[in-house]
This record gives sequence, structure tokens and C-alpha cells, in this order.
Amino acid sequence: MKQTFHKVGLIGFGSRGQGLAETIINDLPEYAEIAAVADLRPAPSPTPLFSTRCPDAPFFTDYRQLLAMPELDSVIVSTYEDTHVQIVKDAVLADKAVYCEKPIVPDLEQAEELYRFVTAHDCYFQIGLNLPNFPVPRKLRRLLEEKAIGNLILIRSACDVGREFARSVLMTKFIRKRGNFIPAKLTHDTDLLQYLAGSYAEEVWGKTGNFLWRRHGEPAATDDTALIAGVLHNGVFFTQSLTSCGSSYGRKIHLFGTGGELIADLHANELTLIRPGAGPETIAAGSAGGGAHNGADALTLAGFFDYIDSGIKKAHTPERILSSVMIPLAALSGKCVPTGQWYRSIACGNRKRAFGT
Repeated sequence: MKQTFHKVGLIGFGSRGQGLAETIINDLPEYAEIAAVADLRPAPSPTPLFSTRCPDAPFFTDYRQLLAMPELDSVIVSTYEDTHVQIVKDAVLADKAVYCEKPIVPDLEQAEELYRFVTAHDCYFQIGLNLPNFPVPRKLRRLLEEKAIGNLILIRSACDVGREFARSVLMTKFIRKRGNFIPAKLTHDTDLLQYLAGSYAEEVWGKTGNFLWRRHGEPAATDDTALIAGVLHNGVFFTQSLTSCGSSYGRKIHLFGTGGELIADLHANELTLIRPGAGPETIAAGSAGGGAHNGADALTLAGFFDYIDSGIKKAHTPERILSSVMIPLAALSGKCVPTGQWYRSIACGNRKRAFGT
């Protein structure tokens, strides 16, 4: 693989976009630089680091002006999910490699549209799902592959965003009805549990509700709590919960197998292995390096640039466009949903079946 230095356009200059820019500046200066920015605001306020390190990067209010720059080979899309399909299409047709943040789309129709587009074109496309690159999930995946707990039976996953984070985010971003908090948050977690199990959701049941966060006297703009259960295509059972009333932010996962258990906090650097007849064993997960999200952002972006340099112009794991959103969207329906039928109808070319049929 011949490595090249990448000129990146950043589409969307909110907190996440600026965070990814700073990851490139601080952790990946050998790989790339942010060479242009597009944002709907005519005068967004860059961080001091960005202003210092990227003083000559032009700003556009129309992302299509950015895509017209021949010196850019790739773009990072960090806008609201209801804009992703059109921006990705335009970027691919402009021959730019695309790294698109999650949640990738707001609904099933757009998931199918985007999947069919990127798989029908020779392109570089990757979703910014970084949770598998956290140190603990990386170690969990290896232990599962080594059959450290035998055959996987059940995954119990919980995401507690904490009252402080939930109130801040739900009462600012989601109160304006740009997306739904449930898929926006759980896309990460449900993508991870499918990744760890090496499968996809076959059947999902879920229930969501709003218990805390709404403006006084107004109906809820988005749900803030979710409970999901299901079975994967390979027979593994799973549960997933999301709470917004806890005292702290955290993600916990508990994996049960025929020969033991694995218990972990996904944001930590160690995990616990328990085998029948033996006491708990603490296992170090190591480190993914410095930077945001326990080094996972830098690792994920470095992987994206290496993927471009591989010269294999084919969408990277495009099936995650479908699988990453279908579990939380099924939960929002409040029904028992045959997600596997819908997934295979698109990814495997079977006759299409919609959710609930």
C-alpha cells in the first residue's frame, strides 16, 4: 500500500465536526489536513487550535463549492442525518472519498437508498462508527474469537447517558426536532453488539418513551428512554437499554457464553472474565492511543485514510448502513419487527419485505 497525504474537506462545522478536525490536527498530522470547510452558518467560530493550524482553509456556505475543489480527495460529513444521502451522493459523484458520521440516516427508506447508491458506484465510503475501536470492544472481539467464554449465548448492553448530558442535548438539539434521540444515541451500541456477535438482528422488539426532557407545557419532541430485546441471525439473544436519568454517563456490556462471562465498561481500559469454578479475572484492554474517545476517533480516521490508500474503490462494510439503524428504528415502532427479512431483502437481493410484514 502506497500512503499519500490527504486533503480533506469538512462538511458541517458543529461540535462533532470540529472535534474530528482537531483529531486530525493533533493525532494524524502525517495522514491529512483539513483544507476547506462548509457550513450553513456564514461565520462559524472555529476553535483556537483550528484557527492556528488551518489558517488558510476557506469557508463555504454551500458544500458544493467545497466539492468543486480539485485538490480535495476526501470529505468528512458531519451534518444532520436527514442531509446525509444527498451530500454523500454529490460527494461520490465528485469523486471524493466519503467519511460520514453516524447516525447515517433517519429512516429505513433512506437507508435502502444510500446502500443501493454506494454499492452501485465505485467509491470510497465509510461510516464513522467508532465504538468497535475503543480498547475494551477490541479486546472483547479478540476474546470472543478465541472462544474465551465458549459459544456466545446472550449480550446484555446498557447505555446510561446521565441526566446532565441528556438534559443538555435533548433540550437543545432534539427539541428542534432534528432527528430522534433514540437512534442518534443507540446506533453506536446496537452496531457494536452486532459487530461483537458477528451477525445481524433477525427479530427485534422495543419500547421507547419520554419521561423527563421536554419544554414546560409542550409535548415531547423526542423520546429519552428505550428498552429493546431481540435475537440475532446466528441465534444470539440480546437486550439493549438507554436511560437518561442516571447520575453519570457510561456504557456497560455483559456477554454470556457456554463457557463463561465477560463483563465490561466500554469506556474503561480493562474487563472481567469469569469462568465456571474460577474467580473473576481482570484483563487489561490496552490502549488505542491518545485523543478523543479513548483514541478511537484517531484509529477510525487512520483506518479510513489507509482504506483510501489501499486503492480498493468499494464501499467499506456498506451493510452497516442498514444494520446500524434498524434496531433503534424497530424499537420506535413499538412492535415485534422481523428486521432480518428487511435486511436480507436489500443486502442479499431477496424479495423486499418492509418492517412489520
